[in-house]
Amino acid sequence: MIINRYIQRNVFMGTAGALLLLVGLGMFFIFVGELDRMREGVYGLPQILQYLALKAPEKIVEFLPLSALLGCMLSLGALANNSEIIAMQASGITLRRMLIALFQAALAIALVGFLLAEYVMPDSEILARKIRNRDSQQGTTLDLKRGLWIKDETRIVHVQRLLPNGHARGIEIYQLDAEGRLQSLTRAGSARPRGGNWELRKVLQTTLGPEKSSVEQFERLTYPGNLSHQLLQVLLISPWQMSGRDLYAYLSFLDDNRLDARTEKLIFWQKMFNPLTVVIMCLLAFPFALGSQRQSHAGTRLLIGILLGLSFVAISRVLTQLGTQVGINEMLSVLATNLLFLGFAFFLVFRRRTGRKSLRMLPRFLQR
Repeated sequence: MIINRYIQRNVFMGTAGALLLLVGLGMFFIFVGELDRMREGVYGLPQILQYLALKAPEKIVEFLPLSALLGCMLSLGALANNSEIIAMQASGITLRRMLIALFQAALAIALVGFLLAEYVMPDSEILARKIRNRDSQQGTTLDLKRGLWIKDETRIVHVQRLLPNGHARGIEIYQLDAEGRLQSLTRAGSARPRGGNWELRKVLQTTLGPEKSSVEQFERLTYPGNLSHQLLQVLLISPWQMSGRDLYAYLSFLDDNRLDARTEKLIFWQKMFNPLTVVIMCLLAFPFALGSQRQSHAGTRLLIGILLGLSFVAISRVLTQLGTQVGINEMLSVLATNLLFLGFAFFLVFRRRTGRKSLRMLPRFLQR
């Protein structure tokens, strides 16, 4: 319908404008922080611009919920100030129909954010870190699609999957002699940082001799090279920057090794519920385009939106910390904030339209 597309177009334009402003501010602060490295001669302006372009997907995903809230408040508020919402209602457009149009727009925005977080942000963050740290690595690295190759003196290390906090899975270490001939091959199922080195686990070491080869097995073995946790840190991405699939695999790795995974589980569910957060932020903006709020200035709505966004972040942190302390499931701790604000959004919509009447009128109100 034309009305639906008109509402959705305004929501998209408002969200895009707010996103452009917030991401632009975030990128500006990153640029200022990188100027010191440029003055030190680590890299020049073209490398900084490449780095900023690769950091953009992360900032878009980070600011999308707040941008959706602010964009919807400003765009719908502009419609209210121009009496367009009143005209829609006078022409027979029900509140439920406007909410459906807004909900459809919110789903589209949430889908874009999910696709960026799942398929674009992880790869762009890896490339950004490579650009930023290429001159600070103690060795030569080659990042391929199917693993990471690192040259460490006379050893070549292949890591199939590099995980946060220095953990890794699927390690192969090729020991070469001075003439570049293979002397031994060490395979490890996993590795974790221990002190300044790597501790390899479930190790199978094959030593090549002039006449025959020998094979040894070790439950644990310390990597003898210079491959430290600090070296690997420049190649790592945080759990928030990982795709949902990779983060789920990382959680399985932590559980298999009986490691504390509470923080990573919280991040995982925050990523999973982030599209829901975007939808709720859009719905939360709708009540402020109704009733007396249609006479509010854009600055007032902007301030209200910022306060709501900060409240969401603060309440989310309090509930997740409280849930961690009392042992509540991580999924429920993250979902609680979304459900709280979703209920608040519907309460405000109902309150704006019916005043102080009983909540028993809500089913009849939603049909109007």
